[in-house]
Amino acid sequence: MIHPRLHRPHFALALSLLAVATLALGLACSTPSKPKGGRTILMSEDDPKTDDESSKAKPRPTVLRTRADDARVGKEASKQVASQIGLLDDAALAAYVQQLGSRLARGVPRSSGYQFKIVDQVEPNAFALPGGYIFLSRGLIALANSEDELACVIGHEITHAARRHSARQQAIERAQPISMPWIRARKLASYSRDMEREADKGGQRLAAASGYDPMGMSTFLRNLERTGRVKLGYTRLPSFFDTHPDTGERVGVNAVGAKEIRWKRDPALGDTRTSYLNRIEGLALGQRPGSGVFEGRLFLHPLLDFQLLFPTGWQTSNSGAAVGATEPRGAAVIYLQADPPAESLEKAAQALFDEAPKGAKMVESKAIAVGSFDGWRLELSFPGNVRAIVTLIDAGEVTFRITGMARMGAIKRFRGRIVATPRSFRRLTPEQKAGLRVTRLRLARARPSERLGELSRRTGNTWNVLDSAVLNGLQSNDRFEGGELVKIALEEAWTPPAAPPPKGTP
Repeated sequence: MIHPRLHRPHFALALSLLAVATLALGLACSTPSKPKGGRTILMSEDDPKTDDESSKAKPRPTVLRTRADDARVGKEASKQVASQIGLLDDAALAAYVQQLGSRLARGVPRSSGYQFKIVDQVEPNAFALPGGYIFLSRGLIALANSEDELACVIGHEITHAARRHSARQQAIERAQPISMPWIRARKLASYSRDMEREADKGGQRLAAASGYDPMGMSTFLRNLERTGRVKLGYTRLPSFFDTHPDTGERVGVNAVGAKEIRWKRDPALGDTRTSYLNRIEGLALGQRPGSGVFEGRLFLHPLLDFQLLFPTGWQTSNSGAAVGATEPRGAAVIYLQADPPAESLEKAAQALFDEAPKGAKMVESKAIAVGSFDGWRLELSFPGNVRAIVTLIDAGEVTFRITGMARMGAIKRFRGRIVATPRSFRRLTPEQKAGLRVTRLRLARARPSERLGELSRRTGNTWNVLDSAVLNGLQSNDRFEGGELVKIALEEAWTPPAAPPPKGTP
């Protein structure tokens, strides 16, 4: 979801490969109170140990030796998450998640440093980075059906951070120092099965200590498992939840565990389902036009006012840093980035070459026309048998950079498509802008004896019955008693956000 903010990342080979890897991966709450008696629910583990006998025989340094390392590495990785995925621009929802997370984190030592963010990702996803950086996707927030469920998920991720699971995991398998930041971030959120079980238990305890139903862990995991068996209106891409194993087994284990926890509902929380649903109503589902949308292989960005046509059959991706597509077998990639305006395209092209790694060679550098825009094409060869063709487009306040990359042996096969993609660059037509739509989560009140299918037809719900059942934690043939709030999806006209007032405006 390339954003209208402008970047000018260095054109080093590491960044280029980072973009390739990113595309390939797919890439009203009451005042928080401390748990009863102010007791600590979870104990941290400052000195992780490992059973790796080889490490005893030949000591190997770990990336995360201390909490200071946690803070440093977590801060770096969190910046990569914000850059590569993007954060959701919803201040009210972000404040709610931070408040809920802070309430739960009071059950762990050193709880003041925890940060809770919402990433602008469609897939249901959650992960914790070292140092207490915890991320939830808007897809996960849409999937949860109560504050109890969300509290258990957040508690699960807090446990990973509090128990320093990343450090324990790296004591067994050290992250390669040459790994790209996004790949390293993914490794830092990957845990063993025992760590997952420990995080489940810790999440339930933290939730229960704050007055939430620990059964929320089991009900959320059951719905998460069901999403793997149905298509919920988006393409299933690899996510951090792919590292959370055996969801089916965990549903039953956590249901039993919840019954063994003594807890009491905090009456100040009220109806945790109704209050939660009211908070998330209006959440965008699927693609958001303000971050750019794909219509088939055509990408449209109304705020940056451009369209670009990618090759037929390639897998498309839209992240906070770049939008692009990869050839189905991963043999080539094309991606676009937005830079600040260049003094001149020729100088910008030369700067890209100057910033290239040692051993890079310039194959071609010349001025071209891209429709009605001035452009520049730069072709480079990199060590490691990689060829890149970069097209710069002067669009006034923005310089667009479209990069196509392939192995030397494949560049001839894909050169035509790599060159044709930037040639398709155009402004949006008024008809295209007017036709943009966004799907939002809305709430409907069920009628007595009504079924999901009947409710959907009455309300214009765009989810099918099976999707509606999964996203509401129901069975498709359930009959309502009447009065229940039900999540539905409605397609609405998209309107651009209001421009911020000029500086100095009262």
